[in-house]
Amino acid sequence: MSRAFSGERHIIYQYIDNFPKVKYILTGECMKKKKRVIEELARKYRDGATPFCRHFGECGGCLFQDISYENQLALKAEYLRGELGGVCDVGQVRPSRPFGYRGRMDMVTAFGKAGLRRRGSYRRVVDIESCDIMQERSNEVFKSIRPLIAEIEDYDYLAHQGYLRYVVLRQGMYTGQLMLNFVVASRENSLDGVIDALPERVDSVSLLLSDGRADVSFGEVFETVRGGTIEERLGDLRFSIAPNSFFQSNSSIALCMYEGIRSMVKGRTLDLYSGVGSISLFVAGAAESVTGVEVNPEGVAMAERNRELNETENARFIQADVLDYLRESNGRFDTVVLDPPRAGMHPAAAALLSKLAPERIVYMSCNPSTFRDDLAALADYRVESFEAFDMFPQTPHIETLALLVRR
Repeated sequence: MSRAFSGERHIIYQYIDNFPKVKYILTGECMKKKKRVIEELARKYRDGATPFCRHFGECGGCLFQDISYENQLALKAEYLRGELGGVCDVGQVRPSRPFGYRGRMDMVTAFGKAGLRRRGSYRRVVDIESCDIMQERSNEVFKSIRPLIAEIEDYDYLAHQGYLRYVVLRQGMYTGQLMLNFVVASRENSLDGVIDALPERVDSVSLLLSDGRADVSFGEVFETVRGGTIEERLGDLRFSIAPNSFFQSNSSIALCMYEGIRSMVKGRTLDLYSGVGSISLFVAGAAESVTGVEVNPEGVAMAERNRELNETENARFIQADVLDYLRESNGRFDTVVLDPPRAGMHPAAAALLSKLAPERIVYMSCNPSTFRDDLAALADYRVESFEAFDMFPQTPHIETLALLVRR
């Protein structure tokens, strides 16, 4: 799961009460170290490629457009070898489509601009007309509403004043369905002019309330103008996505990874951090049964909806904190699937998972350093297979998938 971008801040707020403070300090240090290492590697692999986007160098959304895609993959493979050398054989990084892959973009509206943060500066915003990593229909709609958004009072997130905080665009790669969320600071609809001008091809439109001081692109849905959800299709399965649902932002790579996970599971399967149930339901056909555990009640509700949508009989979902569930569980599982947030597992969860003693653990990770730390904590397991996937081309982020088997 890569809950990076503005979604990562959501995860940090959600889990901060459940993780020891020291883990956050260490994670922060790891992020600084990663930034230094990536910058050094970027200098090594930068080959003068011509950036597609005219905002490149100013906008902080992409860092690698001046590096050919072949070299981006080589850079990420070398980074992984540095992080995981001696732990597993990294091999090559599975490529993605380099542009037009992203299914979610959070456009901040502040200081008279609508776009993304300036590179290296949280306090400034770059006006974005279009984004090359965003899917085509999302770009078209964003272009069409930018002049109208300019007439709406935006939100000064430094002074904590104003109205419109974010415009969030979400699009299914395989269905083409498009969602538009307006995140606002007060419970009122001042967007009638923008909404009335939206083309019919926008399938879902919602207003979300975020009236706290935290700079987040999610909130309470207080008005559904159109639709309310969209669908994405992965293989033969359909998944309903609500405004606050987490869903992988690169569906083509998610499909590759889910197919890999399905080939690894067997028997009674436990899916921890199960979200809207996408992995649980995708692998259910290869498992005797699947139990998904997710702390977010909306995620569990959407997982149940997706279970019914796909008529999956051998899956169930439980709302619980993963650590609490592992403490109290007396069930036996043959396979455990892990897709934790960027901070990795709670330190106590690894010990409890070892005590649960599944035959195999399938670990999907968006953070190589916390994956390495969690491997050390899971000392009763060895890495049977490992593969890396380029979930986010043009950026330093990378996703990995490992099969761990009990020694």
